[in-house]
Amino acid sequence: MKKGNKKMNKKGFTLIELLAVIVIMGILMLVAIPAMQKYIENSKKDKFVSTVKEMVDAARNAHAADELSGSDCTDDNYTVTIDSSSLKILDKAVTSDLNKGKAIVGNVSVNNGVYTVTVSDGKYGIAATDVTKITRDNVKSGAGSQSKGSCSFK
Repeated sequence: MKKGNKKMNKKGFTLIELLAVIVIMGILMLVAIPAMQKYIENSKKDKFVSTVKEMVDAARNAHAADELSGSDCTDDNYTVTIDSSSLKILDKAVTSDLNKGKAIVGNVSVNNGVYTVTVSDGKYGIAATDVTKITRDNVKSGAGSQSKGSCSFK
C-alpha cells in the first residue's frame, strides 16, 4: 500500500475566507448605517414640514371661514396660535417624530397677505417668512417658538 497519495476532503470554508467576508461586511456596514440614519432623519423632517404646512392651511381656512376667536382676528393682520395635538386644527392629533412625540406648537402670522410661521416641538423648529418655501432644510435644532398668538380656533 502506498501512503503518499492522500486525498483531502474539503468541506466548509477556510479561516481566511471567513475573515475576508467579515471584513467586507464591516466595510459595507460603515457605509450603510450612516446613510440609513440620514434617510430616516430626512423622512422625519419631511413629516415635520408637512405638518407645519397643514397648520398654515388650517389657519388660512379658519380665517376665511370666520372660525377664529380673538379680538384681532377679523382684519387682514393677525396671529393664530397653533397646536398639532388639537383636534380642531388637523383631522387627527399629530406629534413630532423628531422630538419623541411632543406636540408641534407656535404661531402663524399674517401681515398684508404674507404668511409667516414660527413653530417648535421644544427641540426642533421652523421659523420662516415665506411658507411656500418651507423645506426640510428649514428645520433647525432649537428654532421656532411656543408663544401665544392673538387668535385661536373656536
